[in-house]
Amino acid sequence: MNKTDYINYLHLQPHPEGGWYRQVYHSANTFAPTTVNKERYYYTSIYFLLDASSPSHFHRLKHDELWYYHAGDPITIYSLYPNGSSNQVILGPHLDKGERLQYRVSAGTIFGSAVNADSFSLVSCAVAPGFDYHDFEIFDQKTLLAKYPQNRDVIEKLAYERIEGEREYLAF
Repeated sequence: MNKTDYINYLHLQPHPEGGWYRQVYHSANTFAPTTVNKERYYYTSIYFLLDASSPSHFHRLKHDELWYYHAGDPITIYSLYPNGSSNQVILGPHLDKGERLQYRVSAGTIFGSAVNADSFSLVSCAVAPGFDYHDFEIFDQKTLLAKYPQNRDVIEKLAYERIEGEREYLAF
């Protein structure tokens, strides 16, 4: 199957941070965390498809996110940590080359991801407690370059040049 086949078959929609997605599951149960005045699912899961022209731009979540590789080319997850260090992990089918089938992005990590080839990658992402756009923060290049100047190349690739006004996101 090609990228368009997956987008159509899985009924994926454009994602605000880049790529295409569809929420495929949320837990039946909810809870009311003390930190927000809103019921939350215990966890949520999405299909997420990226291609070379539509990366996942640098953002941060308040909770851990698990990534699971499914199909297509390998995908690189770039992480920027609060202490100024950085890391990259490749999800893909080539375990003998050090690629992984799953990876956990820790809460509070600034991260983005991209497909290196002129192809696509299909993954799933799961968040617990369930994803909510109130827990989502996106970053522009100027903000990231001030703290991570040594990562200029990847920041220019995966961060918006600027973010105008308040981005509107639809919660799951």
